[in-house]
Amino acid sequence: MQLLNTRNSPDKAVQELTHDIIAEIFVNRRLLPGELEKEELLHLEAAPHFDKVATAISEGRPINLVLPAFPAKSPSRLKTLSHLPDHGEEIAFINLNKLCERISQKHAPGAKLTVCSDGRVFADIVRIPDQDVTDYNNEMRKHVKNCDLAHIDFFDLDDVYPNVQNFSMLREELMVTYGEALESLQKRCREEQDASKMYRGITRFLLEDFSGLDEFKGMSRNSIQSAARLAAYRVIQRSNAWGRLVADKLPDSVRLSIHPQFRVSEKIGISLIEKNDCWATPWHAVVLKKGDKVVLVPRHEAEKMNASLIFKNGRPSYFQLQE
Repeated sequence: MQLLNTRNSPDKAVQELTHDIIAEIFVNRRLLPGELEKEELLHLEAAPHFDKVATAISEGRPINLVLPAFPAKSPSRLKTLSHLPDHGEEIAFINLNKLCERISQKHAPGAKLTVCSDGRVFADIVRIPDQDVTDYNNEMRKHVKNCDLAHIDFFDLDDVYPNVQNFSMLREELMVTYGEALESLQKRCREEQDASKMYRGITRFLLEDFSGLDEFKGMSRNSIQSAARLAAYRVIQRSNAWGRLVADKLPDSVRLSIHPQFRVSEKIGISLIEKNDCWATPWHAVVLKKGDKVVLVPRHEAEKMNASLIFKNGRPSYFQLQE
């Protein structure tokens, strides 16, 4: 079937519904610092995503969203409770499923969100054992199925190469097909604003993670930071390759991101739990509850507050502050 060029379509109803659905996605949008103060121009901000949504509406099929995220828990137990999903992931999946339900109320064929778990892609660089990635992925899929979060499904590197059991070979295959030269990436991080912001953000996360690992004990902060900077380039290099693979395999999907974005961007930054911290994620933090308020903080901060650790099904789940 020939795709309808909806941007030039006279069908006003399709165009209005398309903007309505994109505006619904934007409700939970994560923007880079400074972008919030800029004037809202929905028609410009929606433009990069318009054709994918409008075409799905015109063809009477579900709106497909894709989110590369939920890689694995940070290996630093200064930040996380364990290597398994906890209440942070539970809340995030509920919120993502609710987003799809709201879209489904506007568009009868519904919506589907595919979580493209990227932990396998760079586990070796960030010092996460591949078995931990496997356990994390299995537990997430089990939770989504058991809770009947029907709008969410999963896709990871293991699904791309199901017959390859060596994880190093999986990563090598990915980079051979979709990788970018490190020199080219480093040049972009120096010269392009969004690439530079991403590099600094990933470096900060890795510095925090590495500082909590035994193999870096006794090393100076400068030495750990040097290791984090080099690793950040390689993480971004692998993540970008994964993004290209996802775009190749799921070309009709609207691209979401857990990282904050500019107002006009090919990706829509999405908030999983809270909006106060534009960088926090469930796999780099723990849930801290106080009354109805839920925030993400590093584990050591929750412990400094003398918050109570709450268990669920025999596993640590979140921290509770007394009111």
